Amino acid sequence: MVSNVSKFGGGGVVGFRDMLLAIRTKRPDVELVAVIPQNGEVAQRCAQDGIEMKIAWTPWWAFGKWSRSRSVDPHVLIGWLPYTAILLPGIVSALVFFIRWRPTMVLTNTMTIPSHAIAAKILRIPHYWIVREFGRDDHQLWFLFGYRRTVRTVARLSDAVICNSHAVERAMVALAPTMKTRVLYPAVDKELGTPPERQPGERMRAILVGYFSEAKGQELAIEAIAIARKAGVDIELTLVGTGSHEPLHNLAERLDVDDLLTVHGPTRDLRPYWAAAHVGLMCSQSEAFGRVTVEAMRAGLPVCGTNSGGTPEIIEPGVGGFLSPAGDANALAVNLMTLEADEDLRRRLALSAQESSQRFQRDRHDDELATFLGLR
Repeated sequence: MVSNVSKFGGGGVVGFRDMLLAIRTKRPDVELVAVIPQNGEVAQRCAQDGIEMKIAWTPWWAFGKWSRSRSVDPHVLIGWLPYTAILLPGIVSALVFFIRWRPTMVLTNTMTIPSHAIAAKILRIPHYWIVREFGRDDHQLWFLFGYRRTVRTVARLSDAVICNSHAVERAMVALAPTMKTRVLYPAVDKELGTPPERQPGERMRAILVGYFSEAKGQELAIEAIAIARKAGVDIELTLVGTGSHEPLHNLAERLDVDDLLTVHGPTRDLRPYWAAAHVGLMCSQSEAFGRVTVEAMRAGLPVCGTNSGGTPEIIEPGVGGFLSPAGDANALAVNLMTLEADEDLRRRLALSAQESSQRFQRDRHDDELATFLGLR
């Protein structure tokens, strides 16, 4: 099983480890090797889990950031050859490793790394690609061979593509109709929290977790609380993630809501942040799945999410929270003000969100993965 990164910092690498543990749990007799780009946190965790490792270069064929405003992708200006040359050593290394080790099957984690998939195809080894992203619309990546051609190549190089949501599956199949797919929701089994209570007269507090970028919607959330303030409702907003705080504070200051905004850096323990909030937010323009959405629900928070990507597969409107159109700060503000005005509704949604979140248990994930891979 091949990882695209060597450090923890996103849902993709957490899902990578979860799949390793699932295979080891369901089939302890299977010899399992994790291929990791370099020594680091992922390698250390594999060692702790007793999983064999190989450190090997896994070059990317996707680079950030892509923008719809670009008329020409950078690789068109630089030329194909320099980038293609980057891939060749990775493919050769994978071929040598597979010839020596002769794996029964190969799994590639995320659509960003092709070398081991190509090597598996050359040697006719069954290969499964685990696609956890849209690639272009969520992470704003541009691809060496173009987005459409990349998706079709993923299909050709795979016995099946395992997608982390039906939204990702639809996006892949739309560009590669012959692609064989399976949907496997990630395992999210963070401990269940006690739904936070809001005392009479206390401001409602909303929280959004994710790296700071336009695609994740922090600016949209700030605009929403500004709209709510103009309507006479003050809602506090906490942002947690990686990136520069200054642009967010500058926007909040321009919109006269800087006193409502708190920004924190990345953390490995979100429990105190969930416990201090009353409502979770998922404001991404196109979230493939949204692990933090489920974590917020398990912590006992109703979530106001975006009606795009995989989020509607997690949040049923009026059950686990509310949905609003992508990019619509007014609609998000209305949803927040609805919860602020009706504490009984917020508490009912908090309890039902927690119950709904239990669909993503580890046992379900592990059983489905083993079935998909023919390991049962």
